[in-house]
Amino acid sequence: MRRRVRSSSRCRFPTGHSNYRQSLPGDAAQIRNALGGSDLVLLLGGPFFEDIWHAAGGHFPAGTVVVQIEEAPERLAFNHRLDAGVIGDMAASLGALTNSVRARATAEFRRAAERRNRELAELSAREKDAYRARLEKAWNREPSSMPRVTAELRGGLPDEAVIVDESITASLDLARAFDYRGFGDYFGGRGGGIGQGLAGAIGVKVAMPDRPVVAVSGDGSAMYSVQALWTAAHHGLAIVFVILSNRQYRILKHNVDVWRHNFGPGTQHPYQQMDLTGPDLDFVHLAAGMGVEGVRVEKADDIAPAIAKAVAANRPYLVEIAIEGKR
Repeated sequence: MRRRVRSSSRCRFPTGHSNYRQSLPGDAAQIRNALGGSDLVLLLGGPFFEDIWHAAGGHFPAGTVVVQIEEAPERLAFNHRLDAGVIGDMAASLGALTNSVRARATAEFRRAAERRNRELAELSAREKDAYRARLEKAWNREPSSMPRVTAELRGGLPDEAVIVDESITASLDLARAFDYRGFGDYFGGRGGGIGQGLAGAIGVKVAMPDRPVVAVSGDGSAMYSVQALWTAAHHGLAIVFVILSNRQYRILKHNVDVWRHNFGPGTQHPYQQMDLTGPDLDFVHLAAGMGVEGVRVEKADDIAPAIAKAVAANRPYLVEIAIEGKR
């Protein structure tokens, strides 16, 4: 079945396209499931597969042919099996491959491709309906739900905004709320570590000075590199830093839950040192101490106006948003 999936760090394919199938999960078993039903997997521009959890077996379903095109030989079969590898300029290689497929396509092949594309379009429509239902169900929760927050962020941002994402436990909702058109609209982390979001936005803004850059980070992740606020102020970089504040390391609690489920069933010890309370963190005052204006938003209706104001300020600006904890 023809579909596109991506690694989590960049957008290389329009996410609003019906063939787009979201980013790949974090262990080999889930990746095999995501690629299930494929007779051919074409890998372009790696590296690929950043497993967070151990799972037995490889990344591809049995019988699937794996082909990889790269511009450097070091990336071929780096951490996965491979049936055929091609070294070449990416644009020229894809152009030649596309022309070859079109030249050899039979009427039967074209009909099969059209049928598969219809199936994917129907699947995409069902997923969008499910997201809208999830958003509607969570719309009035207090503190604000993650689906509501990400929808409000989208409402407050211009179309040309660049998202630097370290929202982590809100990342699935963020991906649903935004349609990224291609490379340059979205940047995220690699490798499963946390703490790169605020600092990563500095590099993105330097590289893309003419576009609004918005860093979206959890409060726990932000504490790894909060000094990036001073750097933005020092160099006059107009970045909007959005801090999603649930006053906990939610992703670490999630990982503990996964570990307990997979490897330590029956262990129910309390989470250790994963709450950001006693005292509560105050990112508005932290930002002020580093020369960045900020505001804390408690109500969902105030999110979009606060974000729009922050972008319009055209200077470093922080918006801390109170969000729900575990749901």
